[in-house]
Amino acid sequence: MNSQIPDIFKNYVNKKFKMPGQNGIIQIELQANDDSKTYIKSLLSKAPFLIQKAMYPDSDYPHFAHIYMMSSSGGILQGDEQKIDVVMGKNSTAKITTQSATKVYKMDGGYASQYINIRSQEKSYLEFVPHQIIPFKSSRFYQEVNLEVEENAVLIYSEIISAGRIASGEKFDFDLCFLRTSAHRNGQMLFTDVMNLSHKDKINLESLFGGKDVFSTIYIIGSSIPVEMITDKINLAVQNTSFLASCSTLPHNSGIIVRMLADSVSEIVDLTEYVTSILRSFTQKNHSMESTIHNSSIDIA
Repeated sequence: MNSQIPDIFKNYVNKKFKMPGQNGIIQIELQANDDSKTYIKSLLSKAPFLIQKAMYPDSDYPHFAHIYMMSSSGGILQGDEQKIDVVMGKNSTAKITTQSATKVYKMDGGYASQYINIRSQEKSYLEFVPHQIIPFKSSRFYQEVNLEVEENAVLIYSEIISAGRIASGEKFDFDLCFLRTSAHRNGQMLFTDVMNLSHKDKINLESLFGGKDVFSTIYIIGSSIPVEMITDKINLAVQNTSFLASCSTLPHNSGIIVRMLADSVSEIVDLTEYVTSILRSFTQKNHSMESTIHNSSIDIA
């Protein structure tokens, strides 16, 4: 893996306090069977990661797999390097989330990192919506996300960043939280989005967060999604609400980006679920139409 981790993290390496971290691994491939039901085709996990068995709780979408990623460590510690690789097979549909918030604990030296790679193959649909990241005081965290989205696939990737352990009086007391997200299609770069949050810029972070405690981004990636319809629905949904939100199109006609600022995670989660419900319904209708056309075709000898 060719990591793009910034040199600034090297400044925090202190051999005196260096502790061995855990190299947690998830490698999961999802596939759709002949009945269009999505299942886990292959899975590899290494502690502290665990993957729960695929569930199908939504009666409106009975073939839609819900998968939970869990961690036995309760959070991320210094020296940890976690790698998550997801492959969505053709026509597969799923939601992947975490069991709880990702806590990035206080560090004496060094830093922790997480690498997420998602490949969405043709006509697949994925909602990758983990719970929020909570960087504790004196923590340092680097996350690198690489998204490969093929034609006619839809990928919703979201991330939620808390300003810290607000209830414990910690707000922007983490040393560094650096997030990099990139998307590609057929080898072409669609976009790269970088967020560099540093304790040194604590005053500016207060302004960046607009006085709110939670910041979130949703990337809706797909070449066939109805951009205007979705943006109109989102703009209507955030009217007369206490949180701040806006959406705009992504480069190369690759989709939509939504930014949100709120006082609570629940507000973010509610809007995220609303967005995914719109996309899930649109994708389901498209698949149903394609299936109807396919099944009604007549071969004339």
